[in-house]
Amino acid sequence: MNRPMIRILALALCLACLLSGCSGASDGSQPEDVSGSSQQEPGPAVSSGPDSSQPQEPPAPPEPPEPQPQLTQADIDEALQAVMEDYSAVAVSVAAIENGQLSQSGAWGWAVRDEREMTADTKLRVASLSKVAVGMCAMAMAEEGILDLDAPLSTYWGESVQNPYSQSQPTARTLMSHSSSVKDLEITRGLSHLTGLLSSSSAWRSMEPGNGGYWYYSNFGVCVLGTTLELASGQVLDDYFQSRFCQPLGLTASFFGGNLEEEELATLYNPSSVGRTAAAQAGESIPDQIGDGASWYPGGLTISAVDLAKLVAVLANGGEYEGVSYLEPRTVAEMETPQFQVDPGETSVFDQCLILRRQENILGRDQIYYHTGSAYGVFSLLTFDPDTGDGVVVLTTGTPRQADEHGLYALCSQLSADLYARMEEEDA
Repeated sequence: MNRPMIRILALALCLACLLSGCSGASDGSQPEDVSGSSQQEPGPAVSSGPDSSQPQEPPAPPEPPEPQPQLTQADIDEALQAVMEDYSAVAVSVAAIENGQLSQSGAWGWAVRDEREMTADTKLRVASLSKVAVGMCAMAMAEEGILDLDAPLSTYWGESVQNPYSQSQPTARTLMSHSSSVKDLEITRGLSHLTGLLSSSSAWRSMEPGNGGYWYYSNFGVCVLGTTLELASGQVLDDYFQSRFCQPLGLTASFFGGNLEEEELATLYNPSSVGRTAAAQAGESIPDQIGDGASWYPGGLTISAVDLAKLVAVLANGGEYEGVSYLEPRTVAEMETPQFQVDPGETSVFDQCLILRRQENILGRDQIYYHTGSAYGVFSLLTFDPDTGDGVVVLTTGTPRQADEHGLYALCSQLSADLYARMEEEDA
């Protein structure tokens, strides 16, 4: 019998005695029997421990300890040193994710040649890795009810924006799978200009949106996607990105380089020339009207390897980072769901998901989700394994273009594979 029940029974006995006129003996002896009987009625049995006649549940097993990151700073440094024996570059930065958390990071080379060393916190324009951030904003807006992924684009752009050759209409979802039926026009910006382009039949292909057989990687499509998110939310996409992800995660990043300081940025190098200086990036205009930032969304995100790894960790860990939920697990699962397969011809077949791509048996893992990026001399790669919560972000500048059989940039791929292997070696 538990302690509260014992106290209740004791109080009930006292109340019964008071009502019947009995009084407790001051010397601790038993109260008199008012009936005159010389025998005492036995009081209620009080259990001093568990009832041995009842089967007892076994104690719950202790919670398993939280898995700890296995990579060390020496692992990062050794992996960087090893890969740079096979490749040339002006700068490389890398950050690793283990168990859904940022673990180790490092860098090699120059942020500004012969002036400022590269670090894992130096901000770099990461090219098409930007599309992953746009995709995460789209999924977050869908989760909040701001955006309907399957609504026709005309819902947000007006009735003039539609494909005259198709029965169904392009949507945010089909833009995210590069199957919207919009042609890959020159990336551009300006709401009225974009609306005019999309209102012309010449902007559209004769196909049904969502048909993977007509897949075509489209930077222009992400200009349209980013502006669709702006029209849905009524704000510049970078403002939403800041409030939804950057500020809560503690990221210093922007789709617009002009929001960052020159000393935070890396100059972008081609192997034999300068692609874009840090000063030029910091001096860029900052769009403040819907549609004016459209040309930045396919490739303008400027962020460090460390901060990008935190963003990727949200996906690798089912929407959560450091105990805080940034996306619901079902939202991340939807973003990771293959829409169809794509055969590029020269490299491995991959699953096209919503912005992300997926391949099996790659980088030493059963499956990897990923995206690549290249522009102005940058070659970049983000990857993650949702089964383990591990991931790697690699950003490079000033390296020659080389791709492996999976379509990944070779320096980035080799460094990532080395780090994934080191994670497994430590676990073993």
